[in-house]
Amino acid sequence: MLTNILVPALGLILLTFVIGLIHTIASVNLMGKGKDWEESGIPIEPYKDAPLHLKIIKNNISNIFEFSVIFYFLIGVIIFIEIESTFLLICAWLYLLFRAIHSIVHICFNNTAARGAIWIFSQTALLLLFLGTAYYVLSS
Repeated sequence: MLTNILVPALGLILLTFVIGLIHTIASVNLMGKGKDWEESGIPIEPYKDAPLHLKIIKNNISNIFEFSVIFYFLIGVIIFIEIESTFLLICAWLYLLFRAIHSIVHICFNNTAARGAIWIFSQTALLLLFLGTAYYVLSS
């Protein structure tokens, strides 16, 4: 069971890399489109004048890091303390699932209402993961 809890964490890391790759491709795609670039290869004011789709992807990268640090910490605690819990495993998978759906909606559709609802579901899964982990830590 302990190795199973690591899979959603690895999935979230993979999702982060995929979003980073999408951002890199979108950024590189702009290089040949008349943008002003410094000699170092850094765009001049890259996000102020960036197209909306690039700003959305960059925003999603920020979003994926905001609460995920809590997720990674909790997975580390679960593994370190050797907590065996189907409930916590389900919460971890739900968090990954909702984060992935959130990123798809954010990048592809940018529907704020749908994205907000999905975010609430992901936060609920994370909160339940925290509460379950805290329960095991405090009751042992």
